[in-house]
Amino acid sequence: MSLRKSSSHSLGKKQLKEKIVQIYEQLLQGEDPSLSNSNFWDEFFLLKPKPLVLKTELGNLKVEQLNALKPIIRSLFSHCVAVLGETSSNSHHIKICNAYQTITALVDGVVKVLTQEYSYDLLDALMEFENSTKVVNSLLNHTSIILTGEYPKCVKMSCIHAMLMLMTSTQIVSKNRIMEYIVTSSSFLESIFWLLSRTETRVEFGHDCLIMLALLVNFEKDRPNACAVRLSLVDDPLILNGYSQAITAGLSEFCMQNSVAADNSSGWFHSFTSMVGSMFVTDENGKNESLCGTKVGLLVAFYEAIHLNRNFMTTLANTKTDTSPCNTLAHTVMSPQQLQPSNLLVTFLEYCSLVMQDIKSESRLNLVKLCFIILTCISEDQYANALMSDPHLVFRVQLHRVPMRHRKITLDLAPPMPLVCSLIDLMVEFMMTHLTKRLPYSIYIQSVGVIHHLLCYQKKSRTRINFEWRKLWSAFFTVLKFVLTNEVSLLVKKLDIFALALQIVNIINLFVTFGDTFLMNPTSYDELYYEIIRCQHTFEDLYSLTARYLSSNGEHKASASKLSYSLVNIRAILTHFSPKIDEFLTSQNISTPTEDQIIDVVRNNYDSLTLKILDNLDNFERYNEVPKYASFFTAIVRVMSKDMRKTLESVTIDFTPILTGEQ
Repeated sequence: MSLRKSSSHSLGKKQLKEKIVQIYEQLLQGEDPSLSNSNFWDEFFLLKPKPLVLKTELGNLKVEQLNALKPIIRSLFSHCVAVLGETSSNSHHIKICNAYQTITALVDGVVKVLTQEYSYDLLDALMEFENSTKVVNSLLNHTSIILTGEYPKCVKMSCIHAMLMLMTSTQIVSKNRIMEYIVTSSSFLESIFWLLSRTETRVEFGHDCLIMLALLVNFEKDRPNACAVRLSLVDDPLILNGYSQAITAGLSEFCMQNSVAADNSSGWFHSFTSMVGSMFVTDENGKNESLCGTKVGLLVAFYEAIHLNRNFMTTLANTKTDTSPCNTLAHTVMSPQQLQPSNLLVTFLEYCSLVMQDIKSESRLNLVKLCFIILTCISEDQYANALMSDPHLVFRVQLHRVPMRHRKITLDLAPPMPLVCSLIDLMVEFMMTHLTKRLPYSIYIQSVGVIHHLLCYQKKSRTRINFEWRKLWSAFFTVLKFVLTNEVSLLVKKLDIFALALQIVNIINLFVTFGDTFLMNPTSYDELYYEIIRCQHTFEDLYSLTARYLSSNGEHKASASKLSYSLVNIRAILTHFSPKIDEFLTSQNISTPTEDQIIDVVRNNYDSLTLKILDNLDNFERYNEVPKYASFFTAIVRVMSKDMRKTLESVTIDFTPILTGEQ
C-alpha cells in the first residue's frame, strides 16, 4: 500500500499525518488498534473521516492483499453499523455521519478491487456470508429509523449516499447479492415512501429516493419482487403525488437549464447542441456513453410507476410541484410561458421535445426510446386519455423544435389546449424531423403507435378535440414518401417498411371509416379526402410496391399482402373521385383546380362512394415489457447505476450544522 510503503525520505515533512490517516494505515497493515485501547471505536468515530484516502488506499490493494485484510474490513464495517444505532451520546449525529462516510469509502474502495460483475466477494469482504443476514438487517433497520426520524439533513444525506453506494456496487443490479436483503426490507421501502410523501424531505431527497426505488424494482425482474408488488399497490395520494412531484422537479430543472442556456448564447441551436453535448459523456474510444445530466434515473422511476400502478395516472395533471433544492436558477426572470400552470405531463412533453432532437448515438436513441415507452403506457390508459382529452383541462406546453432550413425557430406561443393535442403535436414533430438515412425505425413505430392509441380512445369515447389534423396527415404522407424513396436501403437494413406503412395506412383508414365520430366538424372530414386525393401518386406507388413483393416468394410477401389489403378503401376513394374531378375540370375548362373546388366535388359525390368496413382498426396490441424490452431495460438500468455512482463521487455534503451544533 502506497502510504505504508512510503519511505521516510519520500515523505519528508509530510510525515506529520492526521490521526485518522494513521489509523487507516494501521488497519490496512492488518493491525487492530482496539486490542490495546478499549475506547478505540468511540474515539475513531469522533474523528473526521477521510473517505477519499480510505477509498484510494483500498483501491490500490491487490485481491490477495484484500483477502488477507478481510477480518479487519469486516470488523470496521460491523462497527460502522453498530454506531448507527447509538442514541445515548451527545455526539451521536457526528458518529452516524462519520460511520456512513466510512461505509461509503469501504464499499467504493473494495468494489474497485473486486470483479464488479459479481458481488458475492463484496458481501463476503464486508460482512462474511454467515453474518450477512444479521449485519444487513441491522443496517437497514437503523437506516430506516434515521430516514424517518428527527435527524439533520446531512445525517440523512450521508445515509442515502451510503445506501446508493451499496445498491450500485455492481454494474448489473440483479447480480448484487446485497440487494437481495434490501429488496425484502419493508421498513426500508416504507422509509423511502415516507420521504417522498413529505414536502420538506421530498425537496431534499426526492431524486435519490426515486433512484433507489428504480434500482429495487429492477432487481431480478424475472422473479417475484416485493418492491415491485408494493409499488403496484400504492394508493396513498401523499405518496403518489410526492412521487410525481419529485419527477416533475427533476425534469423541470433539466428544461430550465436549457432555457437559461438558450438565453445566454448567441443562438438556440448553438445552446442546445452545447447543452446536449455536455450531457452525453463518451470515453476515449467513443463507446460506453453516459447519460449523466439527462435524468435517466427519474425516467426509469416514472416508467415503473406508470407501468406498475394505474393509480399513478391520477397524478399526471396535478399542478402542484416542488422546487428543486439544487436549482441554481431560482433567481432567473421567468417568462410568461414558464409561469403557466404545469404538471408532470406538461413537463415531460417539454423534456421529450428537447432530448429527441439529437439521437445520433445509441445511448441518446435509447433515452428517447424510453421516453416513448412511457408515452405508450400513458396513451394506452383510459383514465390518462380522459385527462388528456378533457376540454376544460388545458395547458400551454412549450415544445422545443429543431432548427431546419425551411422554417424559422420561434418561441412556441400556442394557446393552452388539452394535453392530447400537445402529445400528437410532439409525435408529428418527431416524424417530420428524423427522416434520415439512419432512420430510427423502432421509434417511428412507437410514435405512430402512440397516435393510434390516442385515436382509438377518441373514437370509442366520441371525443372531439380541436386539433389541426392536417399536420398529422401531412406527416404520415411525408413518412410514406420517404419509405418509398428509400425502399432498398431500408430493407437492406432489415427494417420492415411494410409494417410501418401498414400502421400509418390503418390510421388513415380509421379517419376515413370513423372520422365522423371524433373529427371536430364535417370540414375536417372533407379536408381528409382532399389530402388523400392530393397525395394520389404516393398511394399508387405504395400499392405498386406491395404488388412487386406479392409476386415474389420473398420474406416480405406476407407483410406486403397485409399492406395491400389495407389500401382497398384509399384506392376506392381515388378510383371514385378522380374521374369526378376530371369531369369537373373539363366542364369548367380549367387545368388547375383550387382546394375549395376539389372539396366541392368531394362533398357532392360522397353518396355514391362505397367503402369496406375493415376489421380491428380501433384495436391494438397492448404494451408488454417482456420479452420485447427486457434486455433494453437491463441496459438502461446499468447505465443509470453507473451514472449514479459517478454522481456520488462528485457530491459533497455540508456537515457544518452538526459540527457547530446548529441541529
